[in-house]
Amino acid sequence: MSRTIALLTDFGLDDPYVGQMKGVLADLAPDSRIIDVSHGVEPFCISQGAFFLSGAMEHFPKDTVFITVIDPGVGSARRIIAAEFGGQIVLAPDNGVLELAEARFPGTMIVTDLSESASKIHSSATFHGRDIFAPLAASIATGTSLESLGPKLPLREIVRTGINKPVWIADGVNATILHKDRFGNLVLNIPDTQTLPERMCIPEEQLLSGNDDGCVKRVCCYAELETGATGLLAGSQGYYELALNRGAASEMLGLEPGDVLTLKWSAQCDRD
Repeated sequence: MSRTIALLTDFGLDDPYVGQMKGVLADLAPDSRIIDVSHGVEPFCISQGAFFLSGAMEHFPKDTVFITVIDPGVGSARRIIAAEFGGQIVLAPDNGVLELAEARFPGTMIVTDLSESASKIHSSATFHGRDIFAPLAASIATGTSLESLGPKLPLREIVRTGINKPVWIADGVNATILHKDRFGNLVLNIPDTQTLPERMCIPEEQLLSGNDDGCVKRVCCYAELETGATGLLAGSQGYYELALNRGAASEMLGLEPGDVLTLKWSAQCDRD
C-alpha cells in the first residue's frame, strides 16, 4: 500500500505547476492519496512555509510523505534533504523550512541528504518540485528506502534561520510573524506554552498613521475583546496570535509574514 503524499508549496493555483506535480505523482505512485496542505504560502516565505508544515504534520497519517517546496534557491547548489519524524518523511530544500517541525517534535528528526540522487534526475533549473521532488516522493511512497537514496546528515549541518525562537529583550519580546490569516490575525513565533503578561503594548513607531492605541490584552478567545480592541491569544496551531476583534491586526500594523513585531510589557496598558 502506497503512503499518503502531502503537498505544500508557494506556487499558488493560477499557474499549472501544482497540477503538473500531481500528474507526476499520479503516474509514479497511482495508489497514493495526494492531499494539499496549502499552495498559498507567500512567495519565497520560508518562515510561513515552516509554520504551515509544523502545524499540519500531527493531523496527517503517521506514514505521510510531505513534499515541501518553498525554494528560493531552486537550481543552485543548495541541498535537497529528507527528514524523518517517526514514520513521517518530509522532502524539502535545506533552507530552514524544517526548523519549526524540528522544534515541535524535538529529538526525533533524522536527516538524509538526497542531493546526489537528485542530481541524477534530468530536470529543469527552475521547477524541481515537478522534476525532482515529486519523483523522489513517489519513489519513497511506493517503498524505496531512504538508505538507498543518500547518506545521513549530522543535524548540526542543517540550515537554521532562528525563526523558532522569539528574541526576548529587557522589557518585552521581538516576535517574527509566521502567518497572516484571511481574517488579518497575525501568528507569532511565540509558543502557546510560554507565559506572557496580561497587558502589553505595541511601540508607537510600529503603529500605522492614525492609530494611536497600541494596547494589547491577553485573552482566551476573540469574544473577550471589545469590538476594535487588540488581543493576544493562544491560537489553534500552537502559537500566540495577535487579533483585532472584528478587524484585521495586519492592517493596523502593516505587517506581513517574515516581519518582526515588538511587544513591550507596559503598565500604561493596564486598562480593560
